[in-house]
Amino acid sequence: MTAAGFSGLTVTPTARLLGWGRMEMAYDHQLPGVVRNPQGHNFVMGFGLLPNLEVAGRLATNKSNTNCFFDNCGARDLSASGKVGIGLDSAGRFHVAAGVTDVGGSVTYFRSYYGVLTYEEGPWQASAGLARRTGEVRAGEGVTGSRSPLHGPFASAAWQPLPLVRGHLEYTDGNAWAGLRLFAPTRWLPEGWSAHIGANARLTDTDLTSRSWFSAGVSIPLYKVPSLPGSHRRGPLPELAGTQQPLPAYEARTLPPAPSAPPSTIDAPAPRAPAAQASDEQLLQLAELLKARGLEDISVGRAADRSIAVRANNATYNWNTADAIGAALGAIANGLGDTRSVFRLIVTQRQVPLVAVTGSSDCLRQWIDGENQACVAGELSTPGTSNLEALHADVQWVVANAQPSWKTLRVALAPVLRNTLGTEFGAIDYSAGASASFLQPLWRGASAEIRLVQELARSDDFSSDGVFYGRRVRNGIDRFAFTQTWRVPVEQWLGPVDPLAMRQWGLAAVTAEGTVGRFGGTFDGALASLRWEPGEGRHRLNLQAGRFRNADFGQPGAAGPEVATPILGSYRYNLTATRTYLEATVGRFFYNDAGFQFGLRQWFTDFSVAAWYRRSRFETGPAAQIVGVELSVPFGPRKDMNPGWFQVTGTPRFAHNIQTSVREAGGNPLRPGFGIQPPTPTLDATFNSDRAGLLYFEDNIRRIRDAAR
Repeated sequence: MTAAGFSGLTVTPTARLLGWGRMEMAYDHQLPGVVRNPQGHNFVMGFGLLPNLEVAGRLATNKSNTNCFFDNCGARDLSASGKVGIGLDSAGRFHVAAGVTDVGGSVTYFRSYYGVLTYEEGPWQASAGLARRTGEVRAGEGVTGSRSPLHGPFASAAWQPLPLVRGHLEYTDGNAWAGLRLFAPTRWLPEGWSAHIGANARLTDTDLTSRSWFSAGVSIPLYKVPSLPGSHRRGPLPELAGTQQPLPAYEARTLPPAPSAPPSTIDAPAPRAPAAQASDEQLLQLAELLKARGLEDISVGRAADRSIAVRANNATYNWNTADAIGAALGAIANGLGDTRSVFRLIVTQRQVPLVAVTGSSDCLRQWIDGENQACVAGELSTPGTSNLEALHADVQWVVANAQPSWKTLRVALAPVLRNTLGTEFGAIDYSAGASASFLQPLWRGASAEIRLVQELARSDDFSSDGVFYGRRVRNGIDRFAFTQTWRVPVEQWLGPVDPLAMRQWGLAAVTAEGTVGRFGGTFDGALASLRWEPGEGRHRLNLQAGRFRNADFGQPGAAGPEVATPILGSYRYNLTATRTYLEATVGRFFYNDAGFQFGLRQWFTDFSVAAWYRRSRFETGPAAQIVGVELSVPFGPRKDMNPGWFQVTGTPRFAHNIQTSVREAGGNPLRPGFGIQPPTPTLDATFNSDRAGLLYFEDNIRRIRDAAR
């Protein structure tokens, strides 16, 4: 990533994109284009968001802590950039791309539009293109006389004679620069990471940059991306050293087919040995194996058809329920693999059935071991495709509710962060702290929770006499709530329902949740939610409505209305090929502003990047138009400690967003209070961060097997 917010060299772009599923952070001690004083701090964070799209955010500032209303702070700009591109030939030598820098908002410093063609052959790379800069003050000029260096015809050449060294030259708008990059050896970094430091020099006389400056960057793979239809991997997979671990590349792949049987056995396969029945002792051992793997609410028994019924709740694999499925299947393979027992496994979350697997234990063991087999290891199903509860009808339990969840107090630790970027008060202002949630499961689907928050550090603008004091992390009780989740038995209300119709309409996939208490530290009230995810999980509808009273209304520093009455509806579509969620929300938000939001969320295993556009307004005043980006990451270990009388966990989703208003005259004012979601427990959290459809689990078969191993 360059200082301008696109992938390239120093000041010019190339047609190559930041790799899909890759996050890169870069720093330049320079603000190319700020003609009065180009020295400063330039931070860029970019994402390979989709196979043909990169997006980036940029914070450029001459001074970090200066208040622009009282002193000359120079340039200070928070902006976004984007680039789209494609390859032109099967050999991967030619690429073409188009992009824009400093997009959105009415205050611009460095906006340029460009198109570029890149040719690569061995250690050589050459690019050429055409750009046009624009500005708000006059054509080609931004705030305080700033202007993008990228304008008119431009060209560049790079040579990398060694894996750790690259040099380049570039030209644009009559000016030239040279640069050198030194890359860290791969053995110094986690697998898939890269890092560099760079030196840059101006070759011509221009006030767009200093004579020389340094830069640095690090690139992190969020995961290995799936293989799209028609794509092919070049060459064999690389061998891993003994100390290396493969990245979580969980493409939806099937095992290699079993070797073809001789023609004489196709119509008359060899008979299988008689099935051995699992004894009560083995079922007791299976329950202990499930308990050892961190599962709870464990029940094991026999159905009327002599199949083995297994039920377990997940509160340990909080990053992803796919790991809990694998853990349970691994226990079944170990406990029953010596028999040929048909098993019916249901994995629950908050005691709500989430996914089921039915199969044969001997085939399951072969699949986990990676052996070729002619039998099927198991079949997945979710509430959207069938009524999971029916799998355990008329079961005689040998073990019932071992390791009950109500005996375990959960203690979840998570960071808390409030911040602003690129304002006139400061380049980076923050209030940071930590939260500890104490959650006590009660009965099926019910829990009581208290969450405490403590501020640990803050910048001056978040202090008691600072402008952002009202948005600080508030010490004390942030949540004190009771929550009940249950499956809505629509199929029972409608009377006898044909199984095909039940599957077609997803009648078993309706879930409700109600929560009551104090939320956000000051709001007392209740919220009701309804979730429907029919079929394989491509579509999801969600409705929520509530009423809250602000206990701090009218007090100094208090935020929000006296009475909040949110009512929201949302629809999500799962674009499975790229693991992209498209979502639309409409209604009245938490602070009573009404409007809509459109966005996308791109999943990279357990990390996600979301971008959205929102428009809402209160009963009085103009509408606010806001765009934002959010990074969501799991916090804590992939597998938490096993439950006992208490369990310390992380949090499956720590999300932080950056947003800015757009299309407003006179600047980009902060718009706090617009588009806020109710600060209550969500059904998406129960449903594996909204990743509980059949399509999702089928796409993560390899991860399930890895966890089973």
